[in-house]
Amino acid sequence: MASNVFTAPEIASVGWSQSEIEQGLVRGEIEKVMLETNPRAKMQGIREGFIKLYASTGSGTVIGGVVVAPRASDLIYPIAMAIENRLTVDQLARTYTVYPSLSGSIAEAASALHQPID
Repeated sequence: MASNVFTAPEIASVGWSQSEIEQGLVRGEIEKVMLETNPRAKMQGIREGFIKLYASTGSGTVIGGVVVAPRASDLIYPIAMAIENRLTVDQLARTYTVYPSLSGSIAEAASALHQPID
């Protein structure tokens, strides 16, 4: 279930958390992309915020994420869809995004979590 805190910037999360991964409750990998590197964020003057994506170790299945950004309540949706549909980070990374867009940072995080085929 996705949740959101309506602050400025908003904070949205879904799925397993970073602390649960760090505590060993689930085996996962974490990738964080700062929005200051995102072209659309630069255009909009967004200097704060990030997207974190969590993937299951081994399978690369998306298991959670956090978005800290303006309209994070909207940006968390593709991560929630990936979890619900058991998509891998590779599948999420291959999904085209509009350029430039804030959602492009979700694909960037997914790409950084690429799972090589054995």
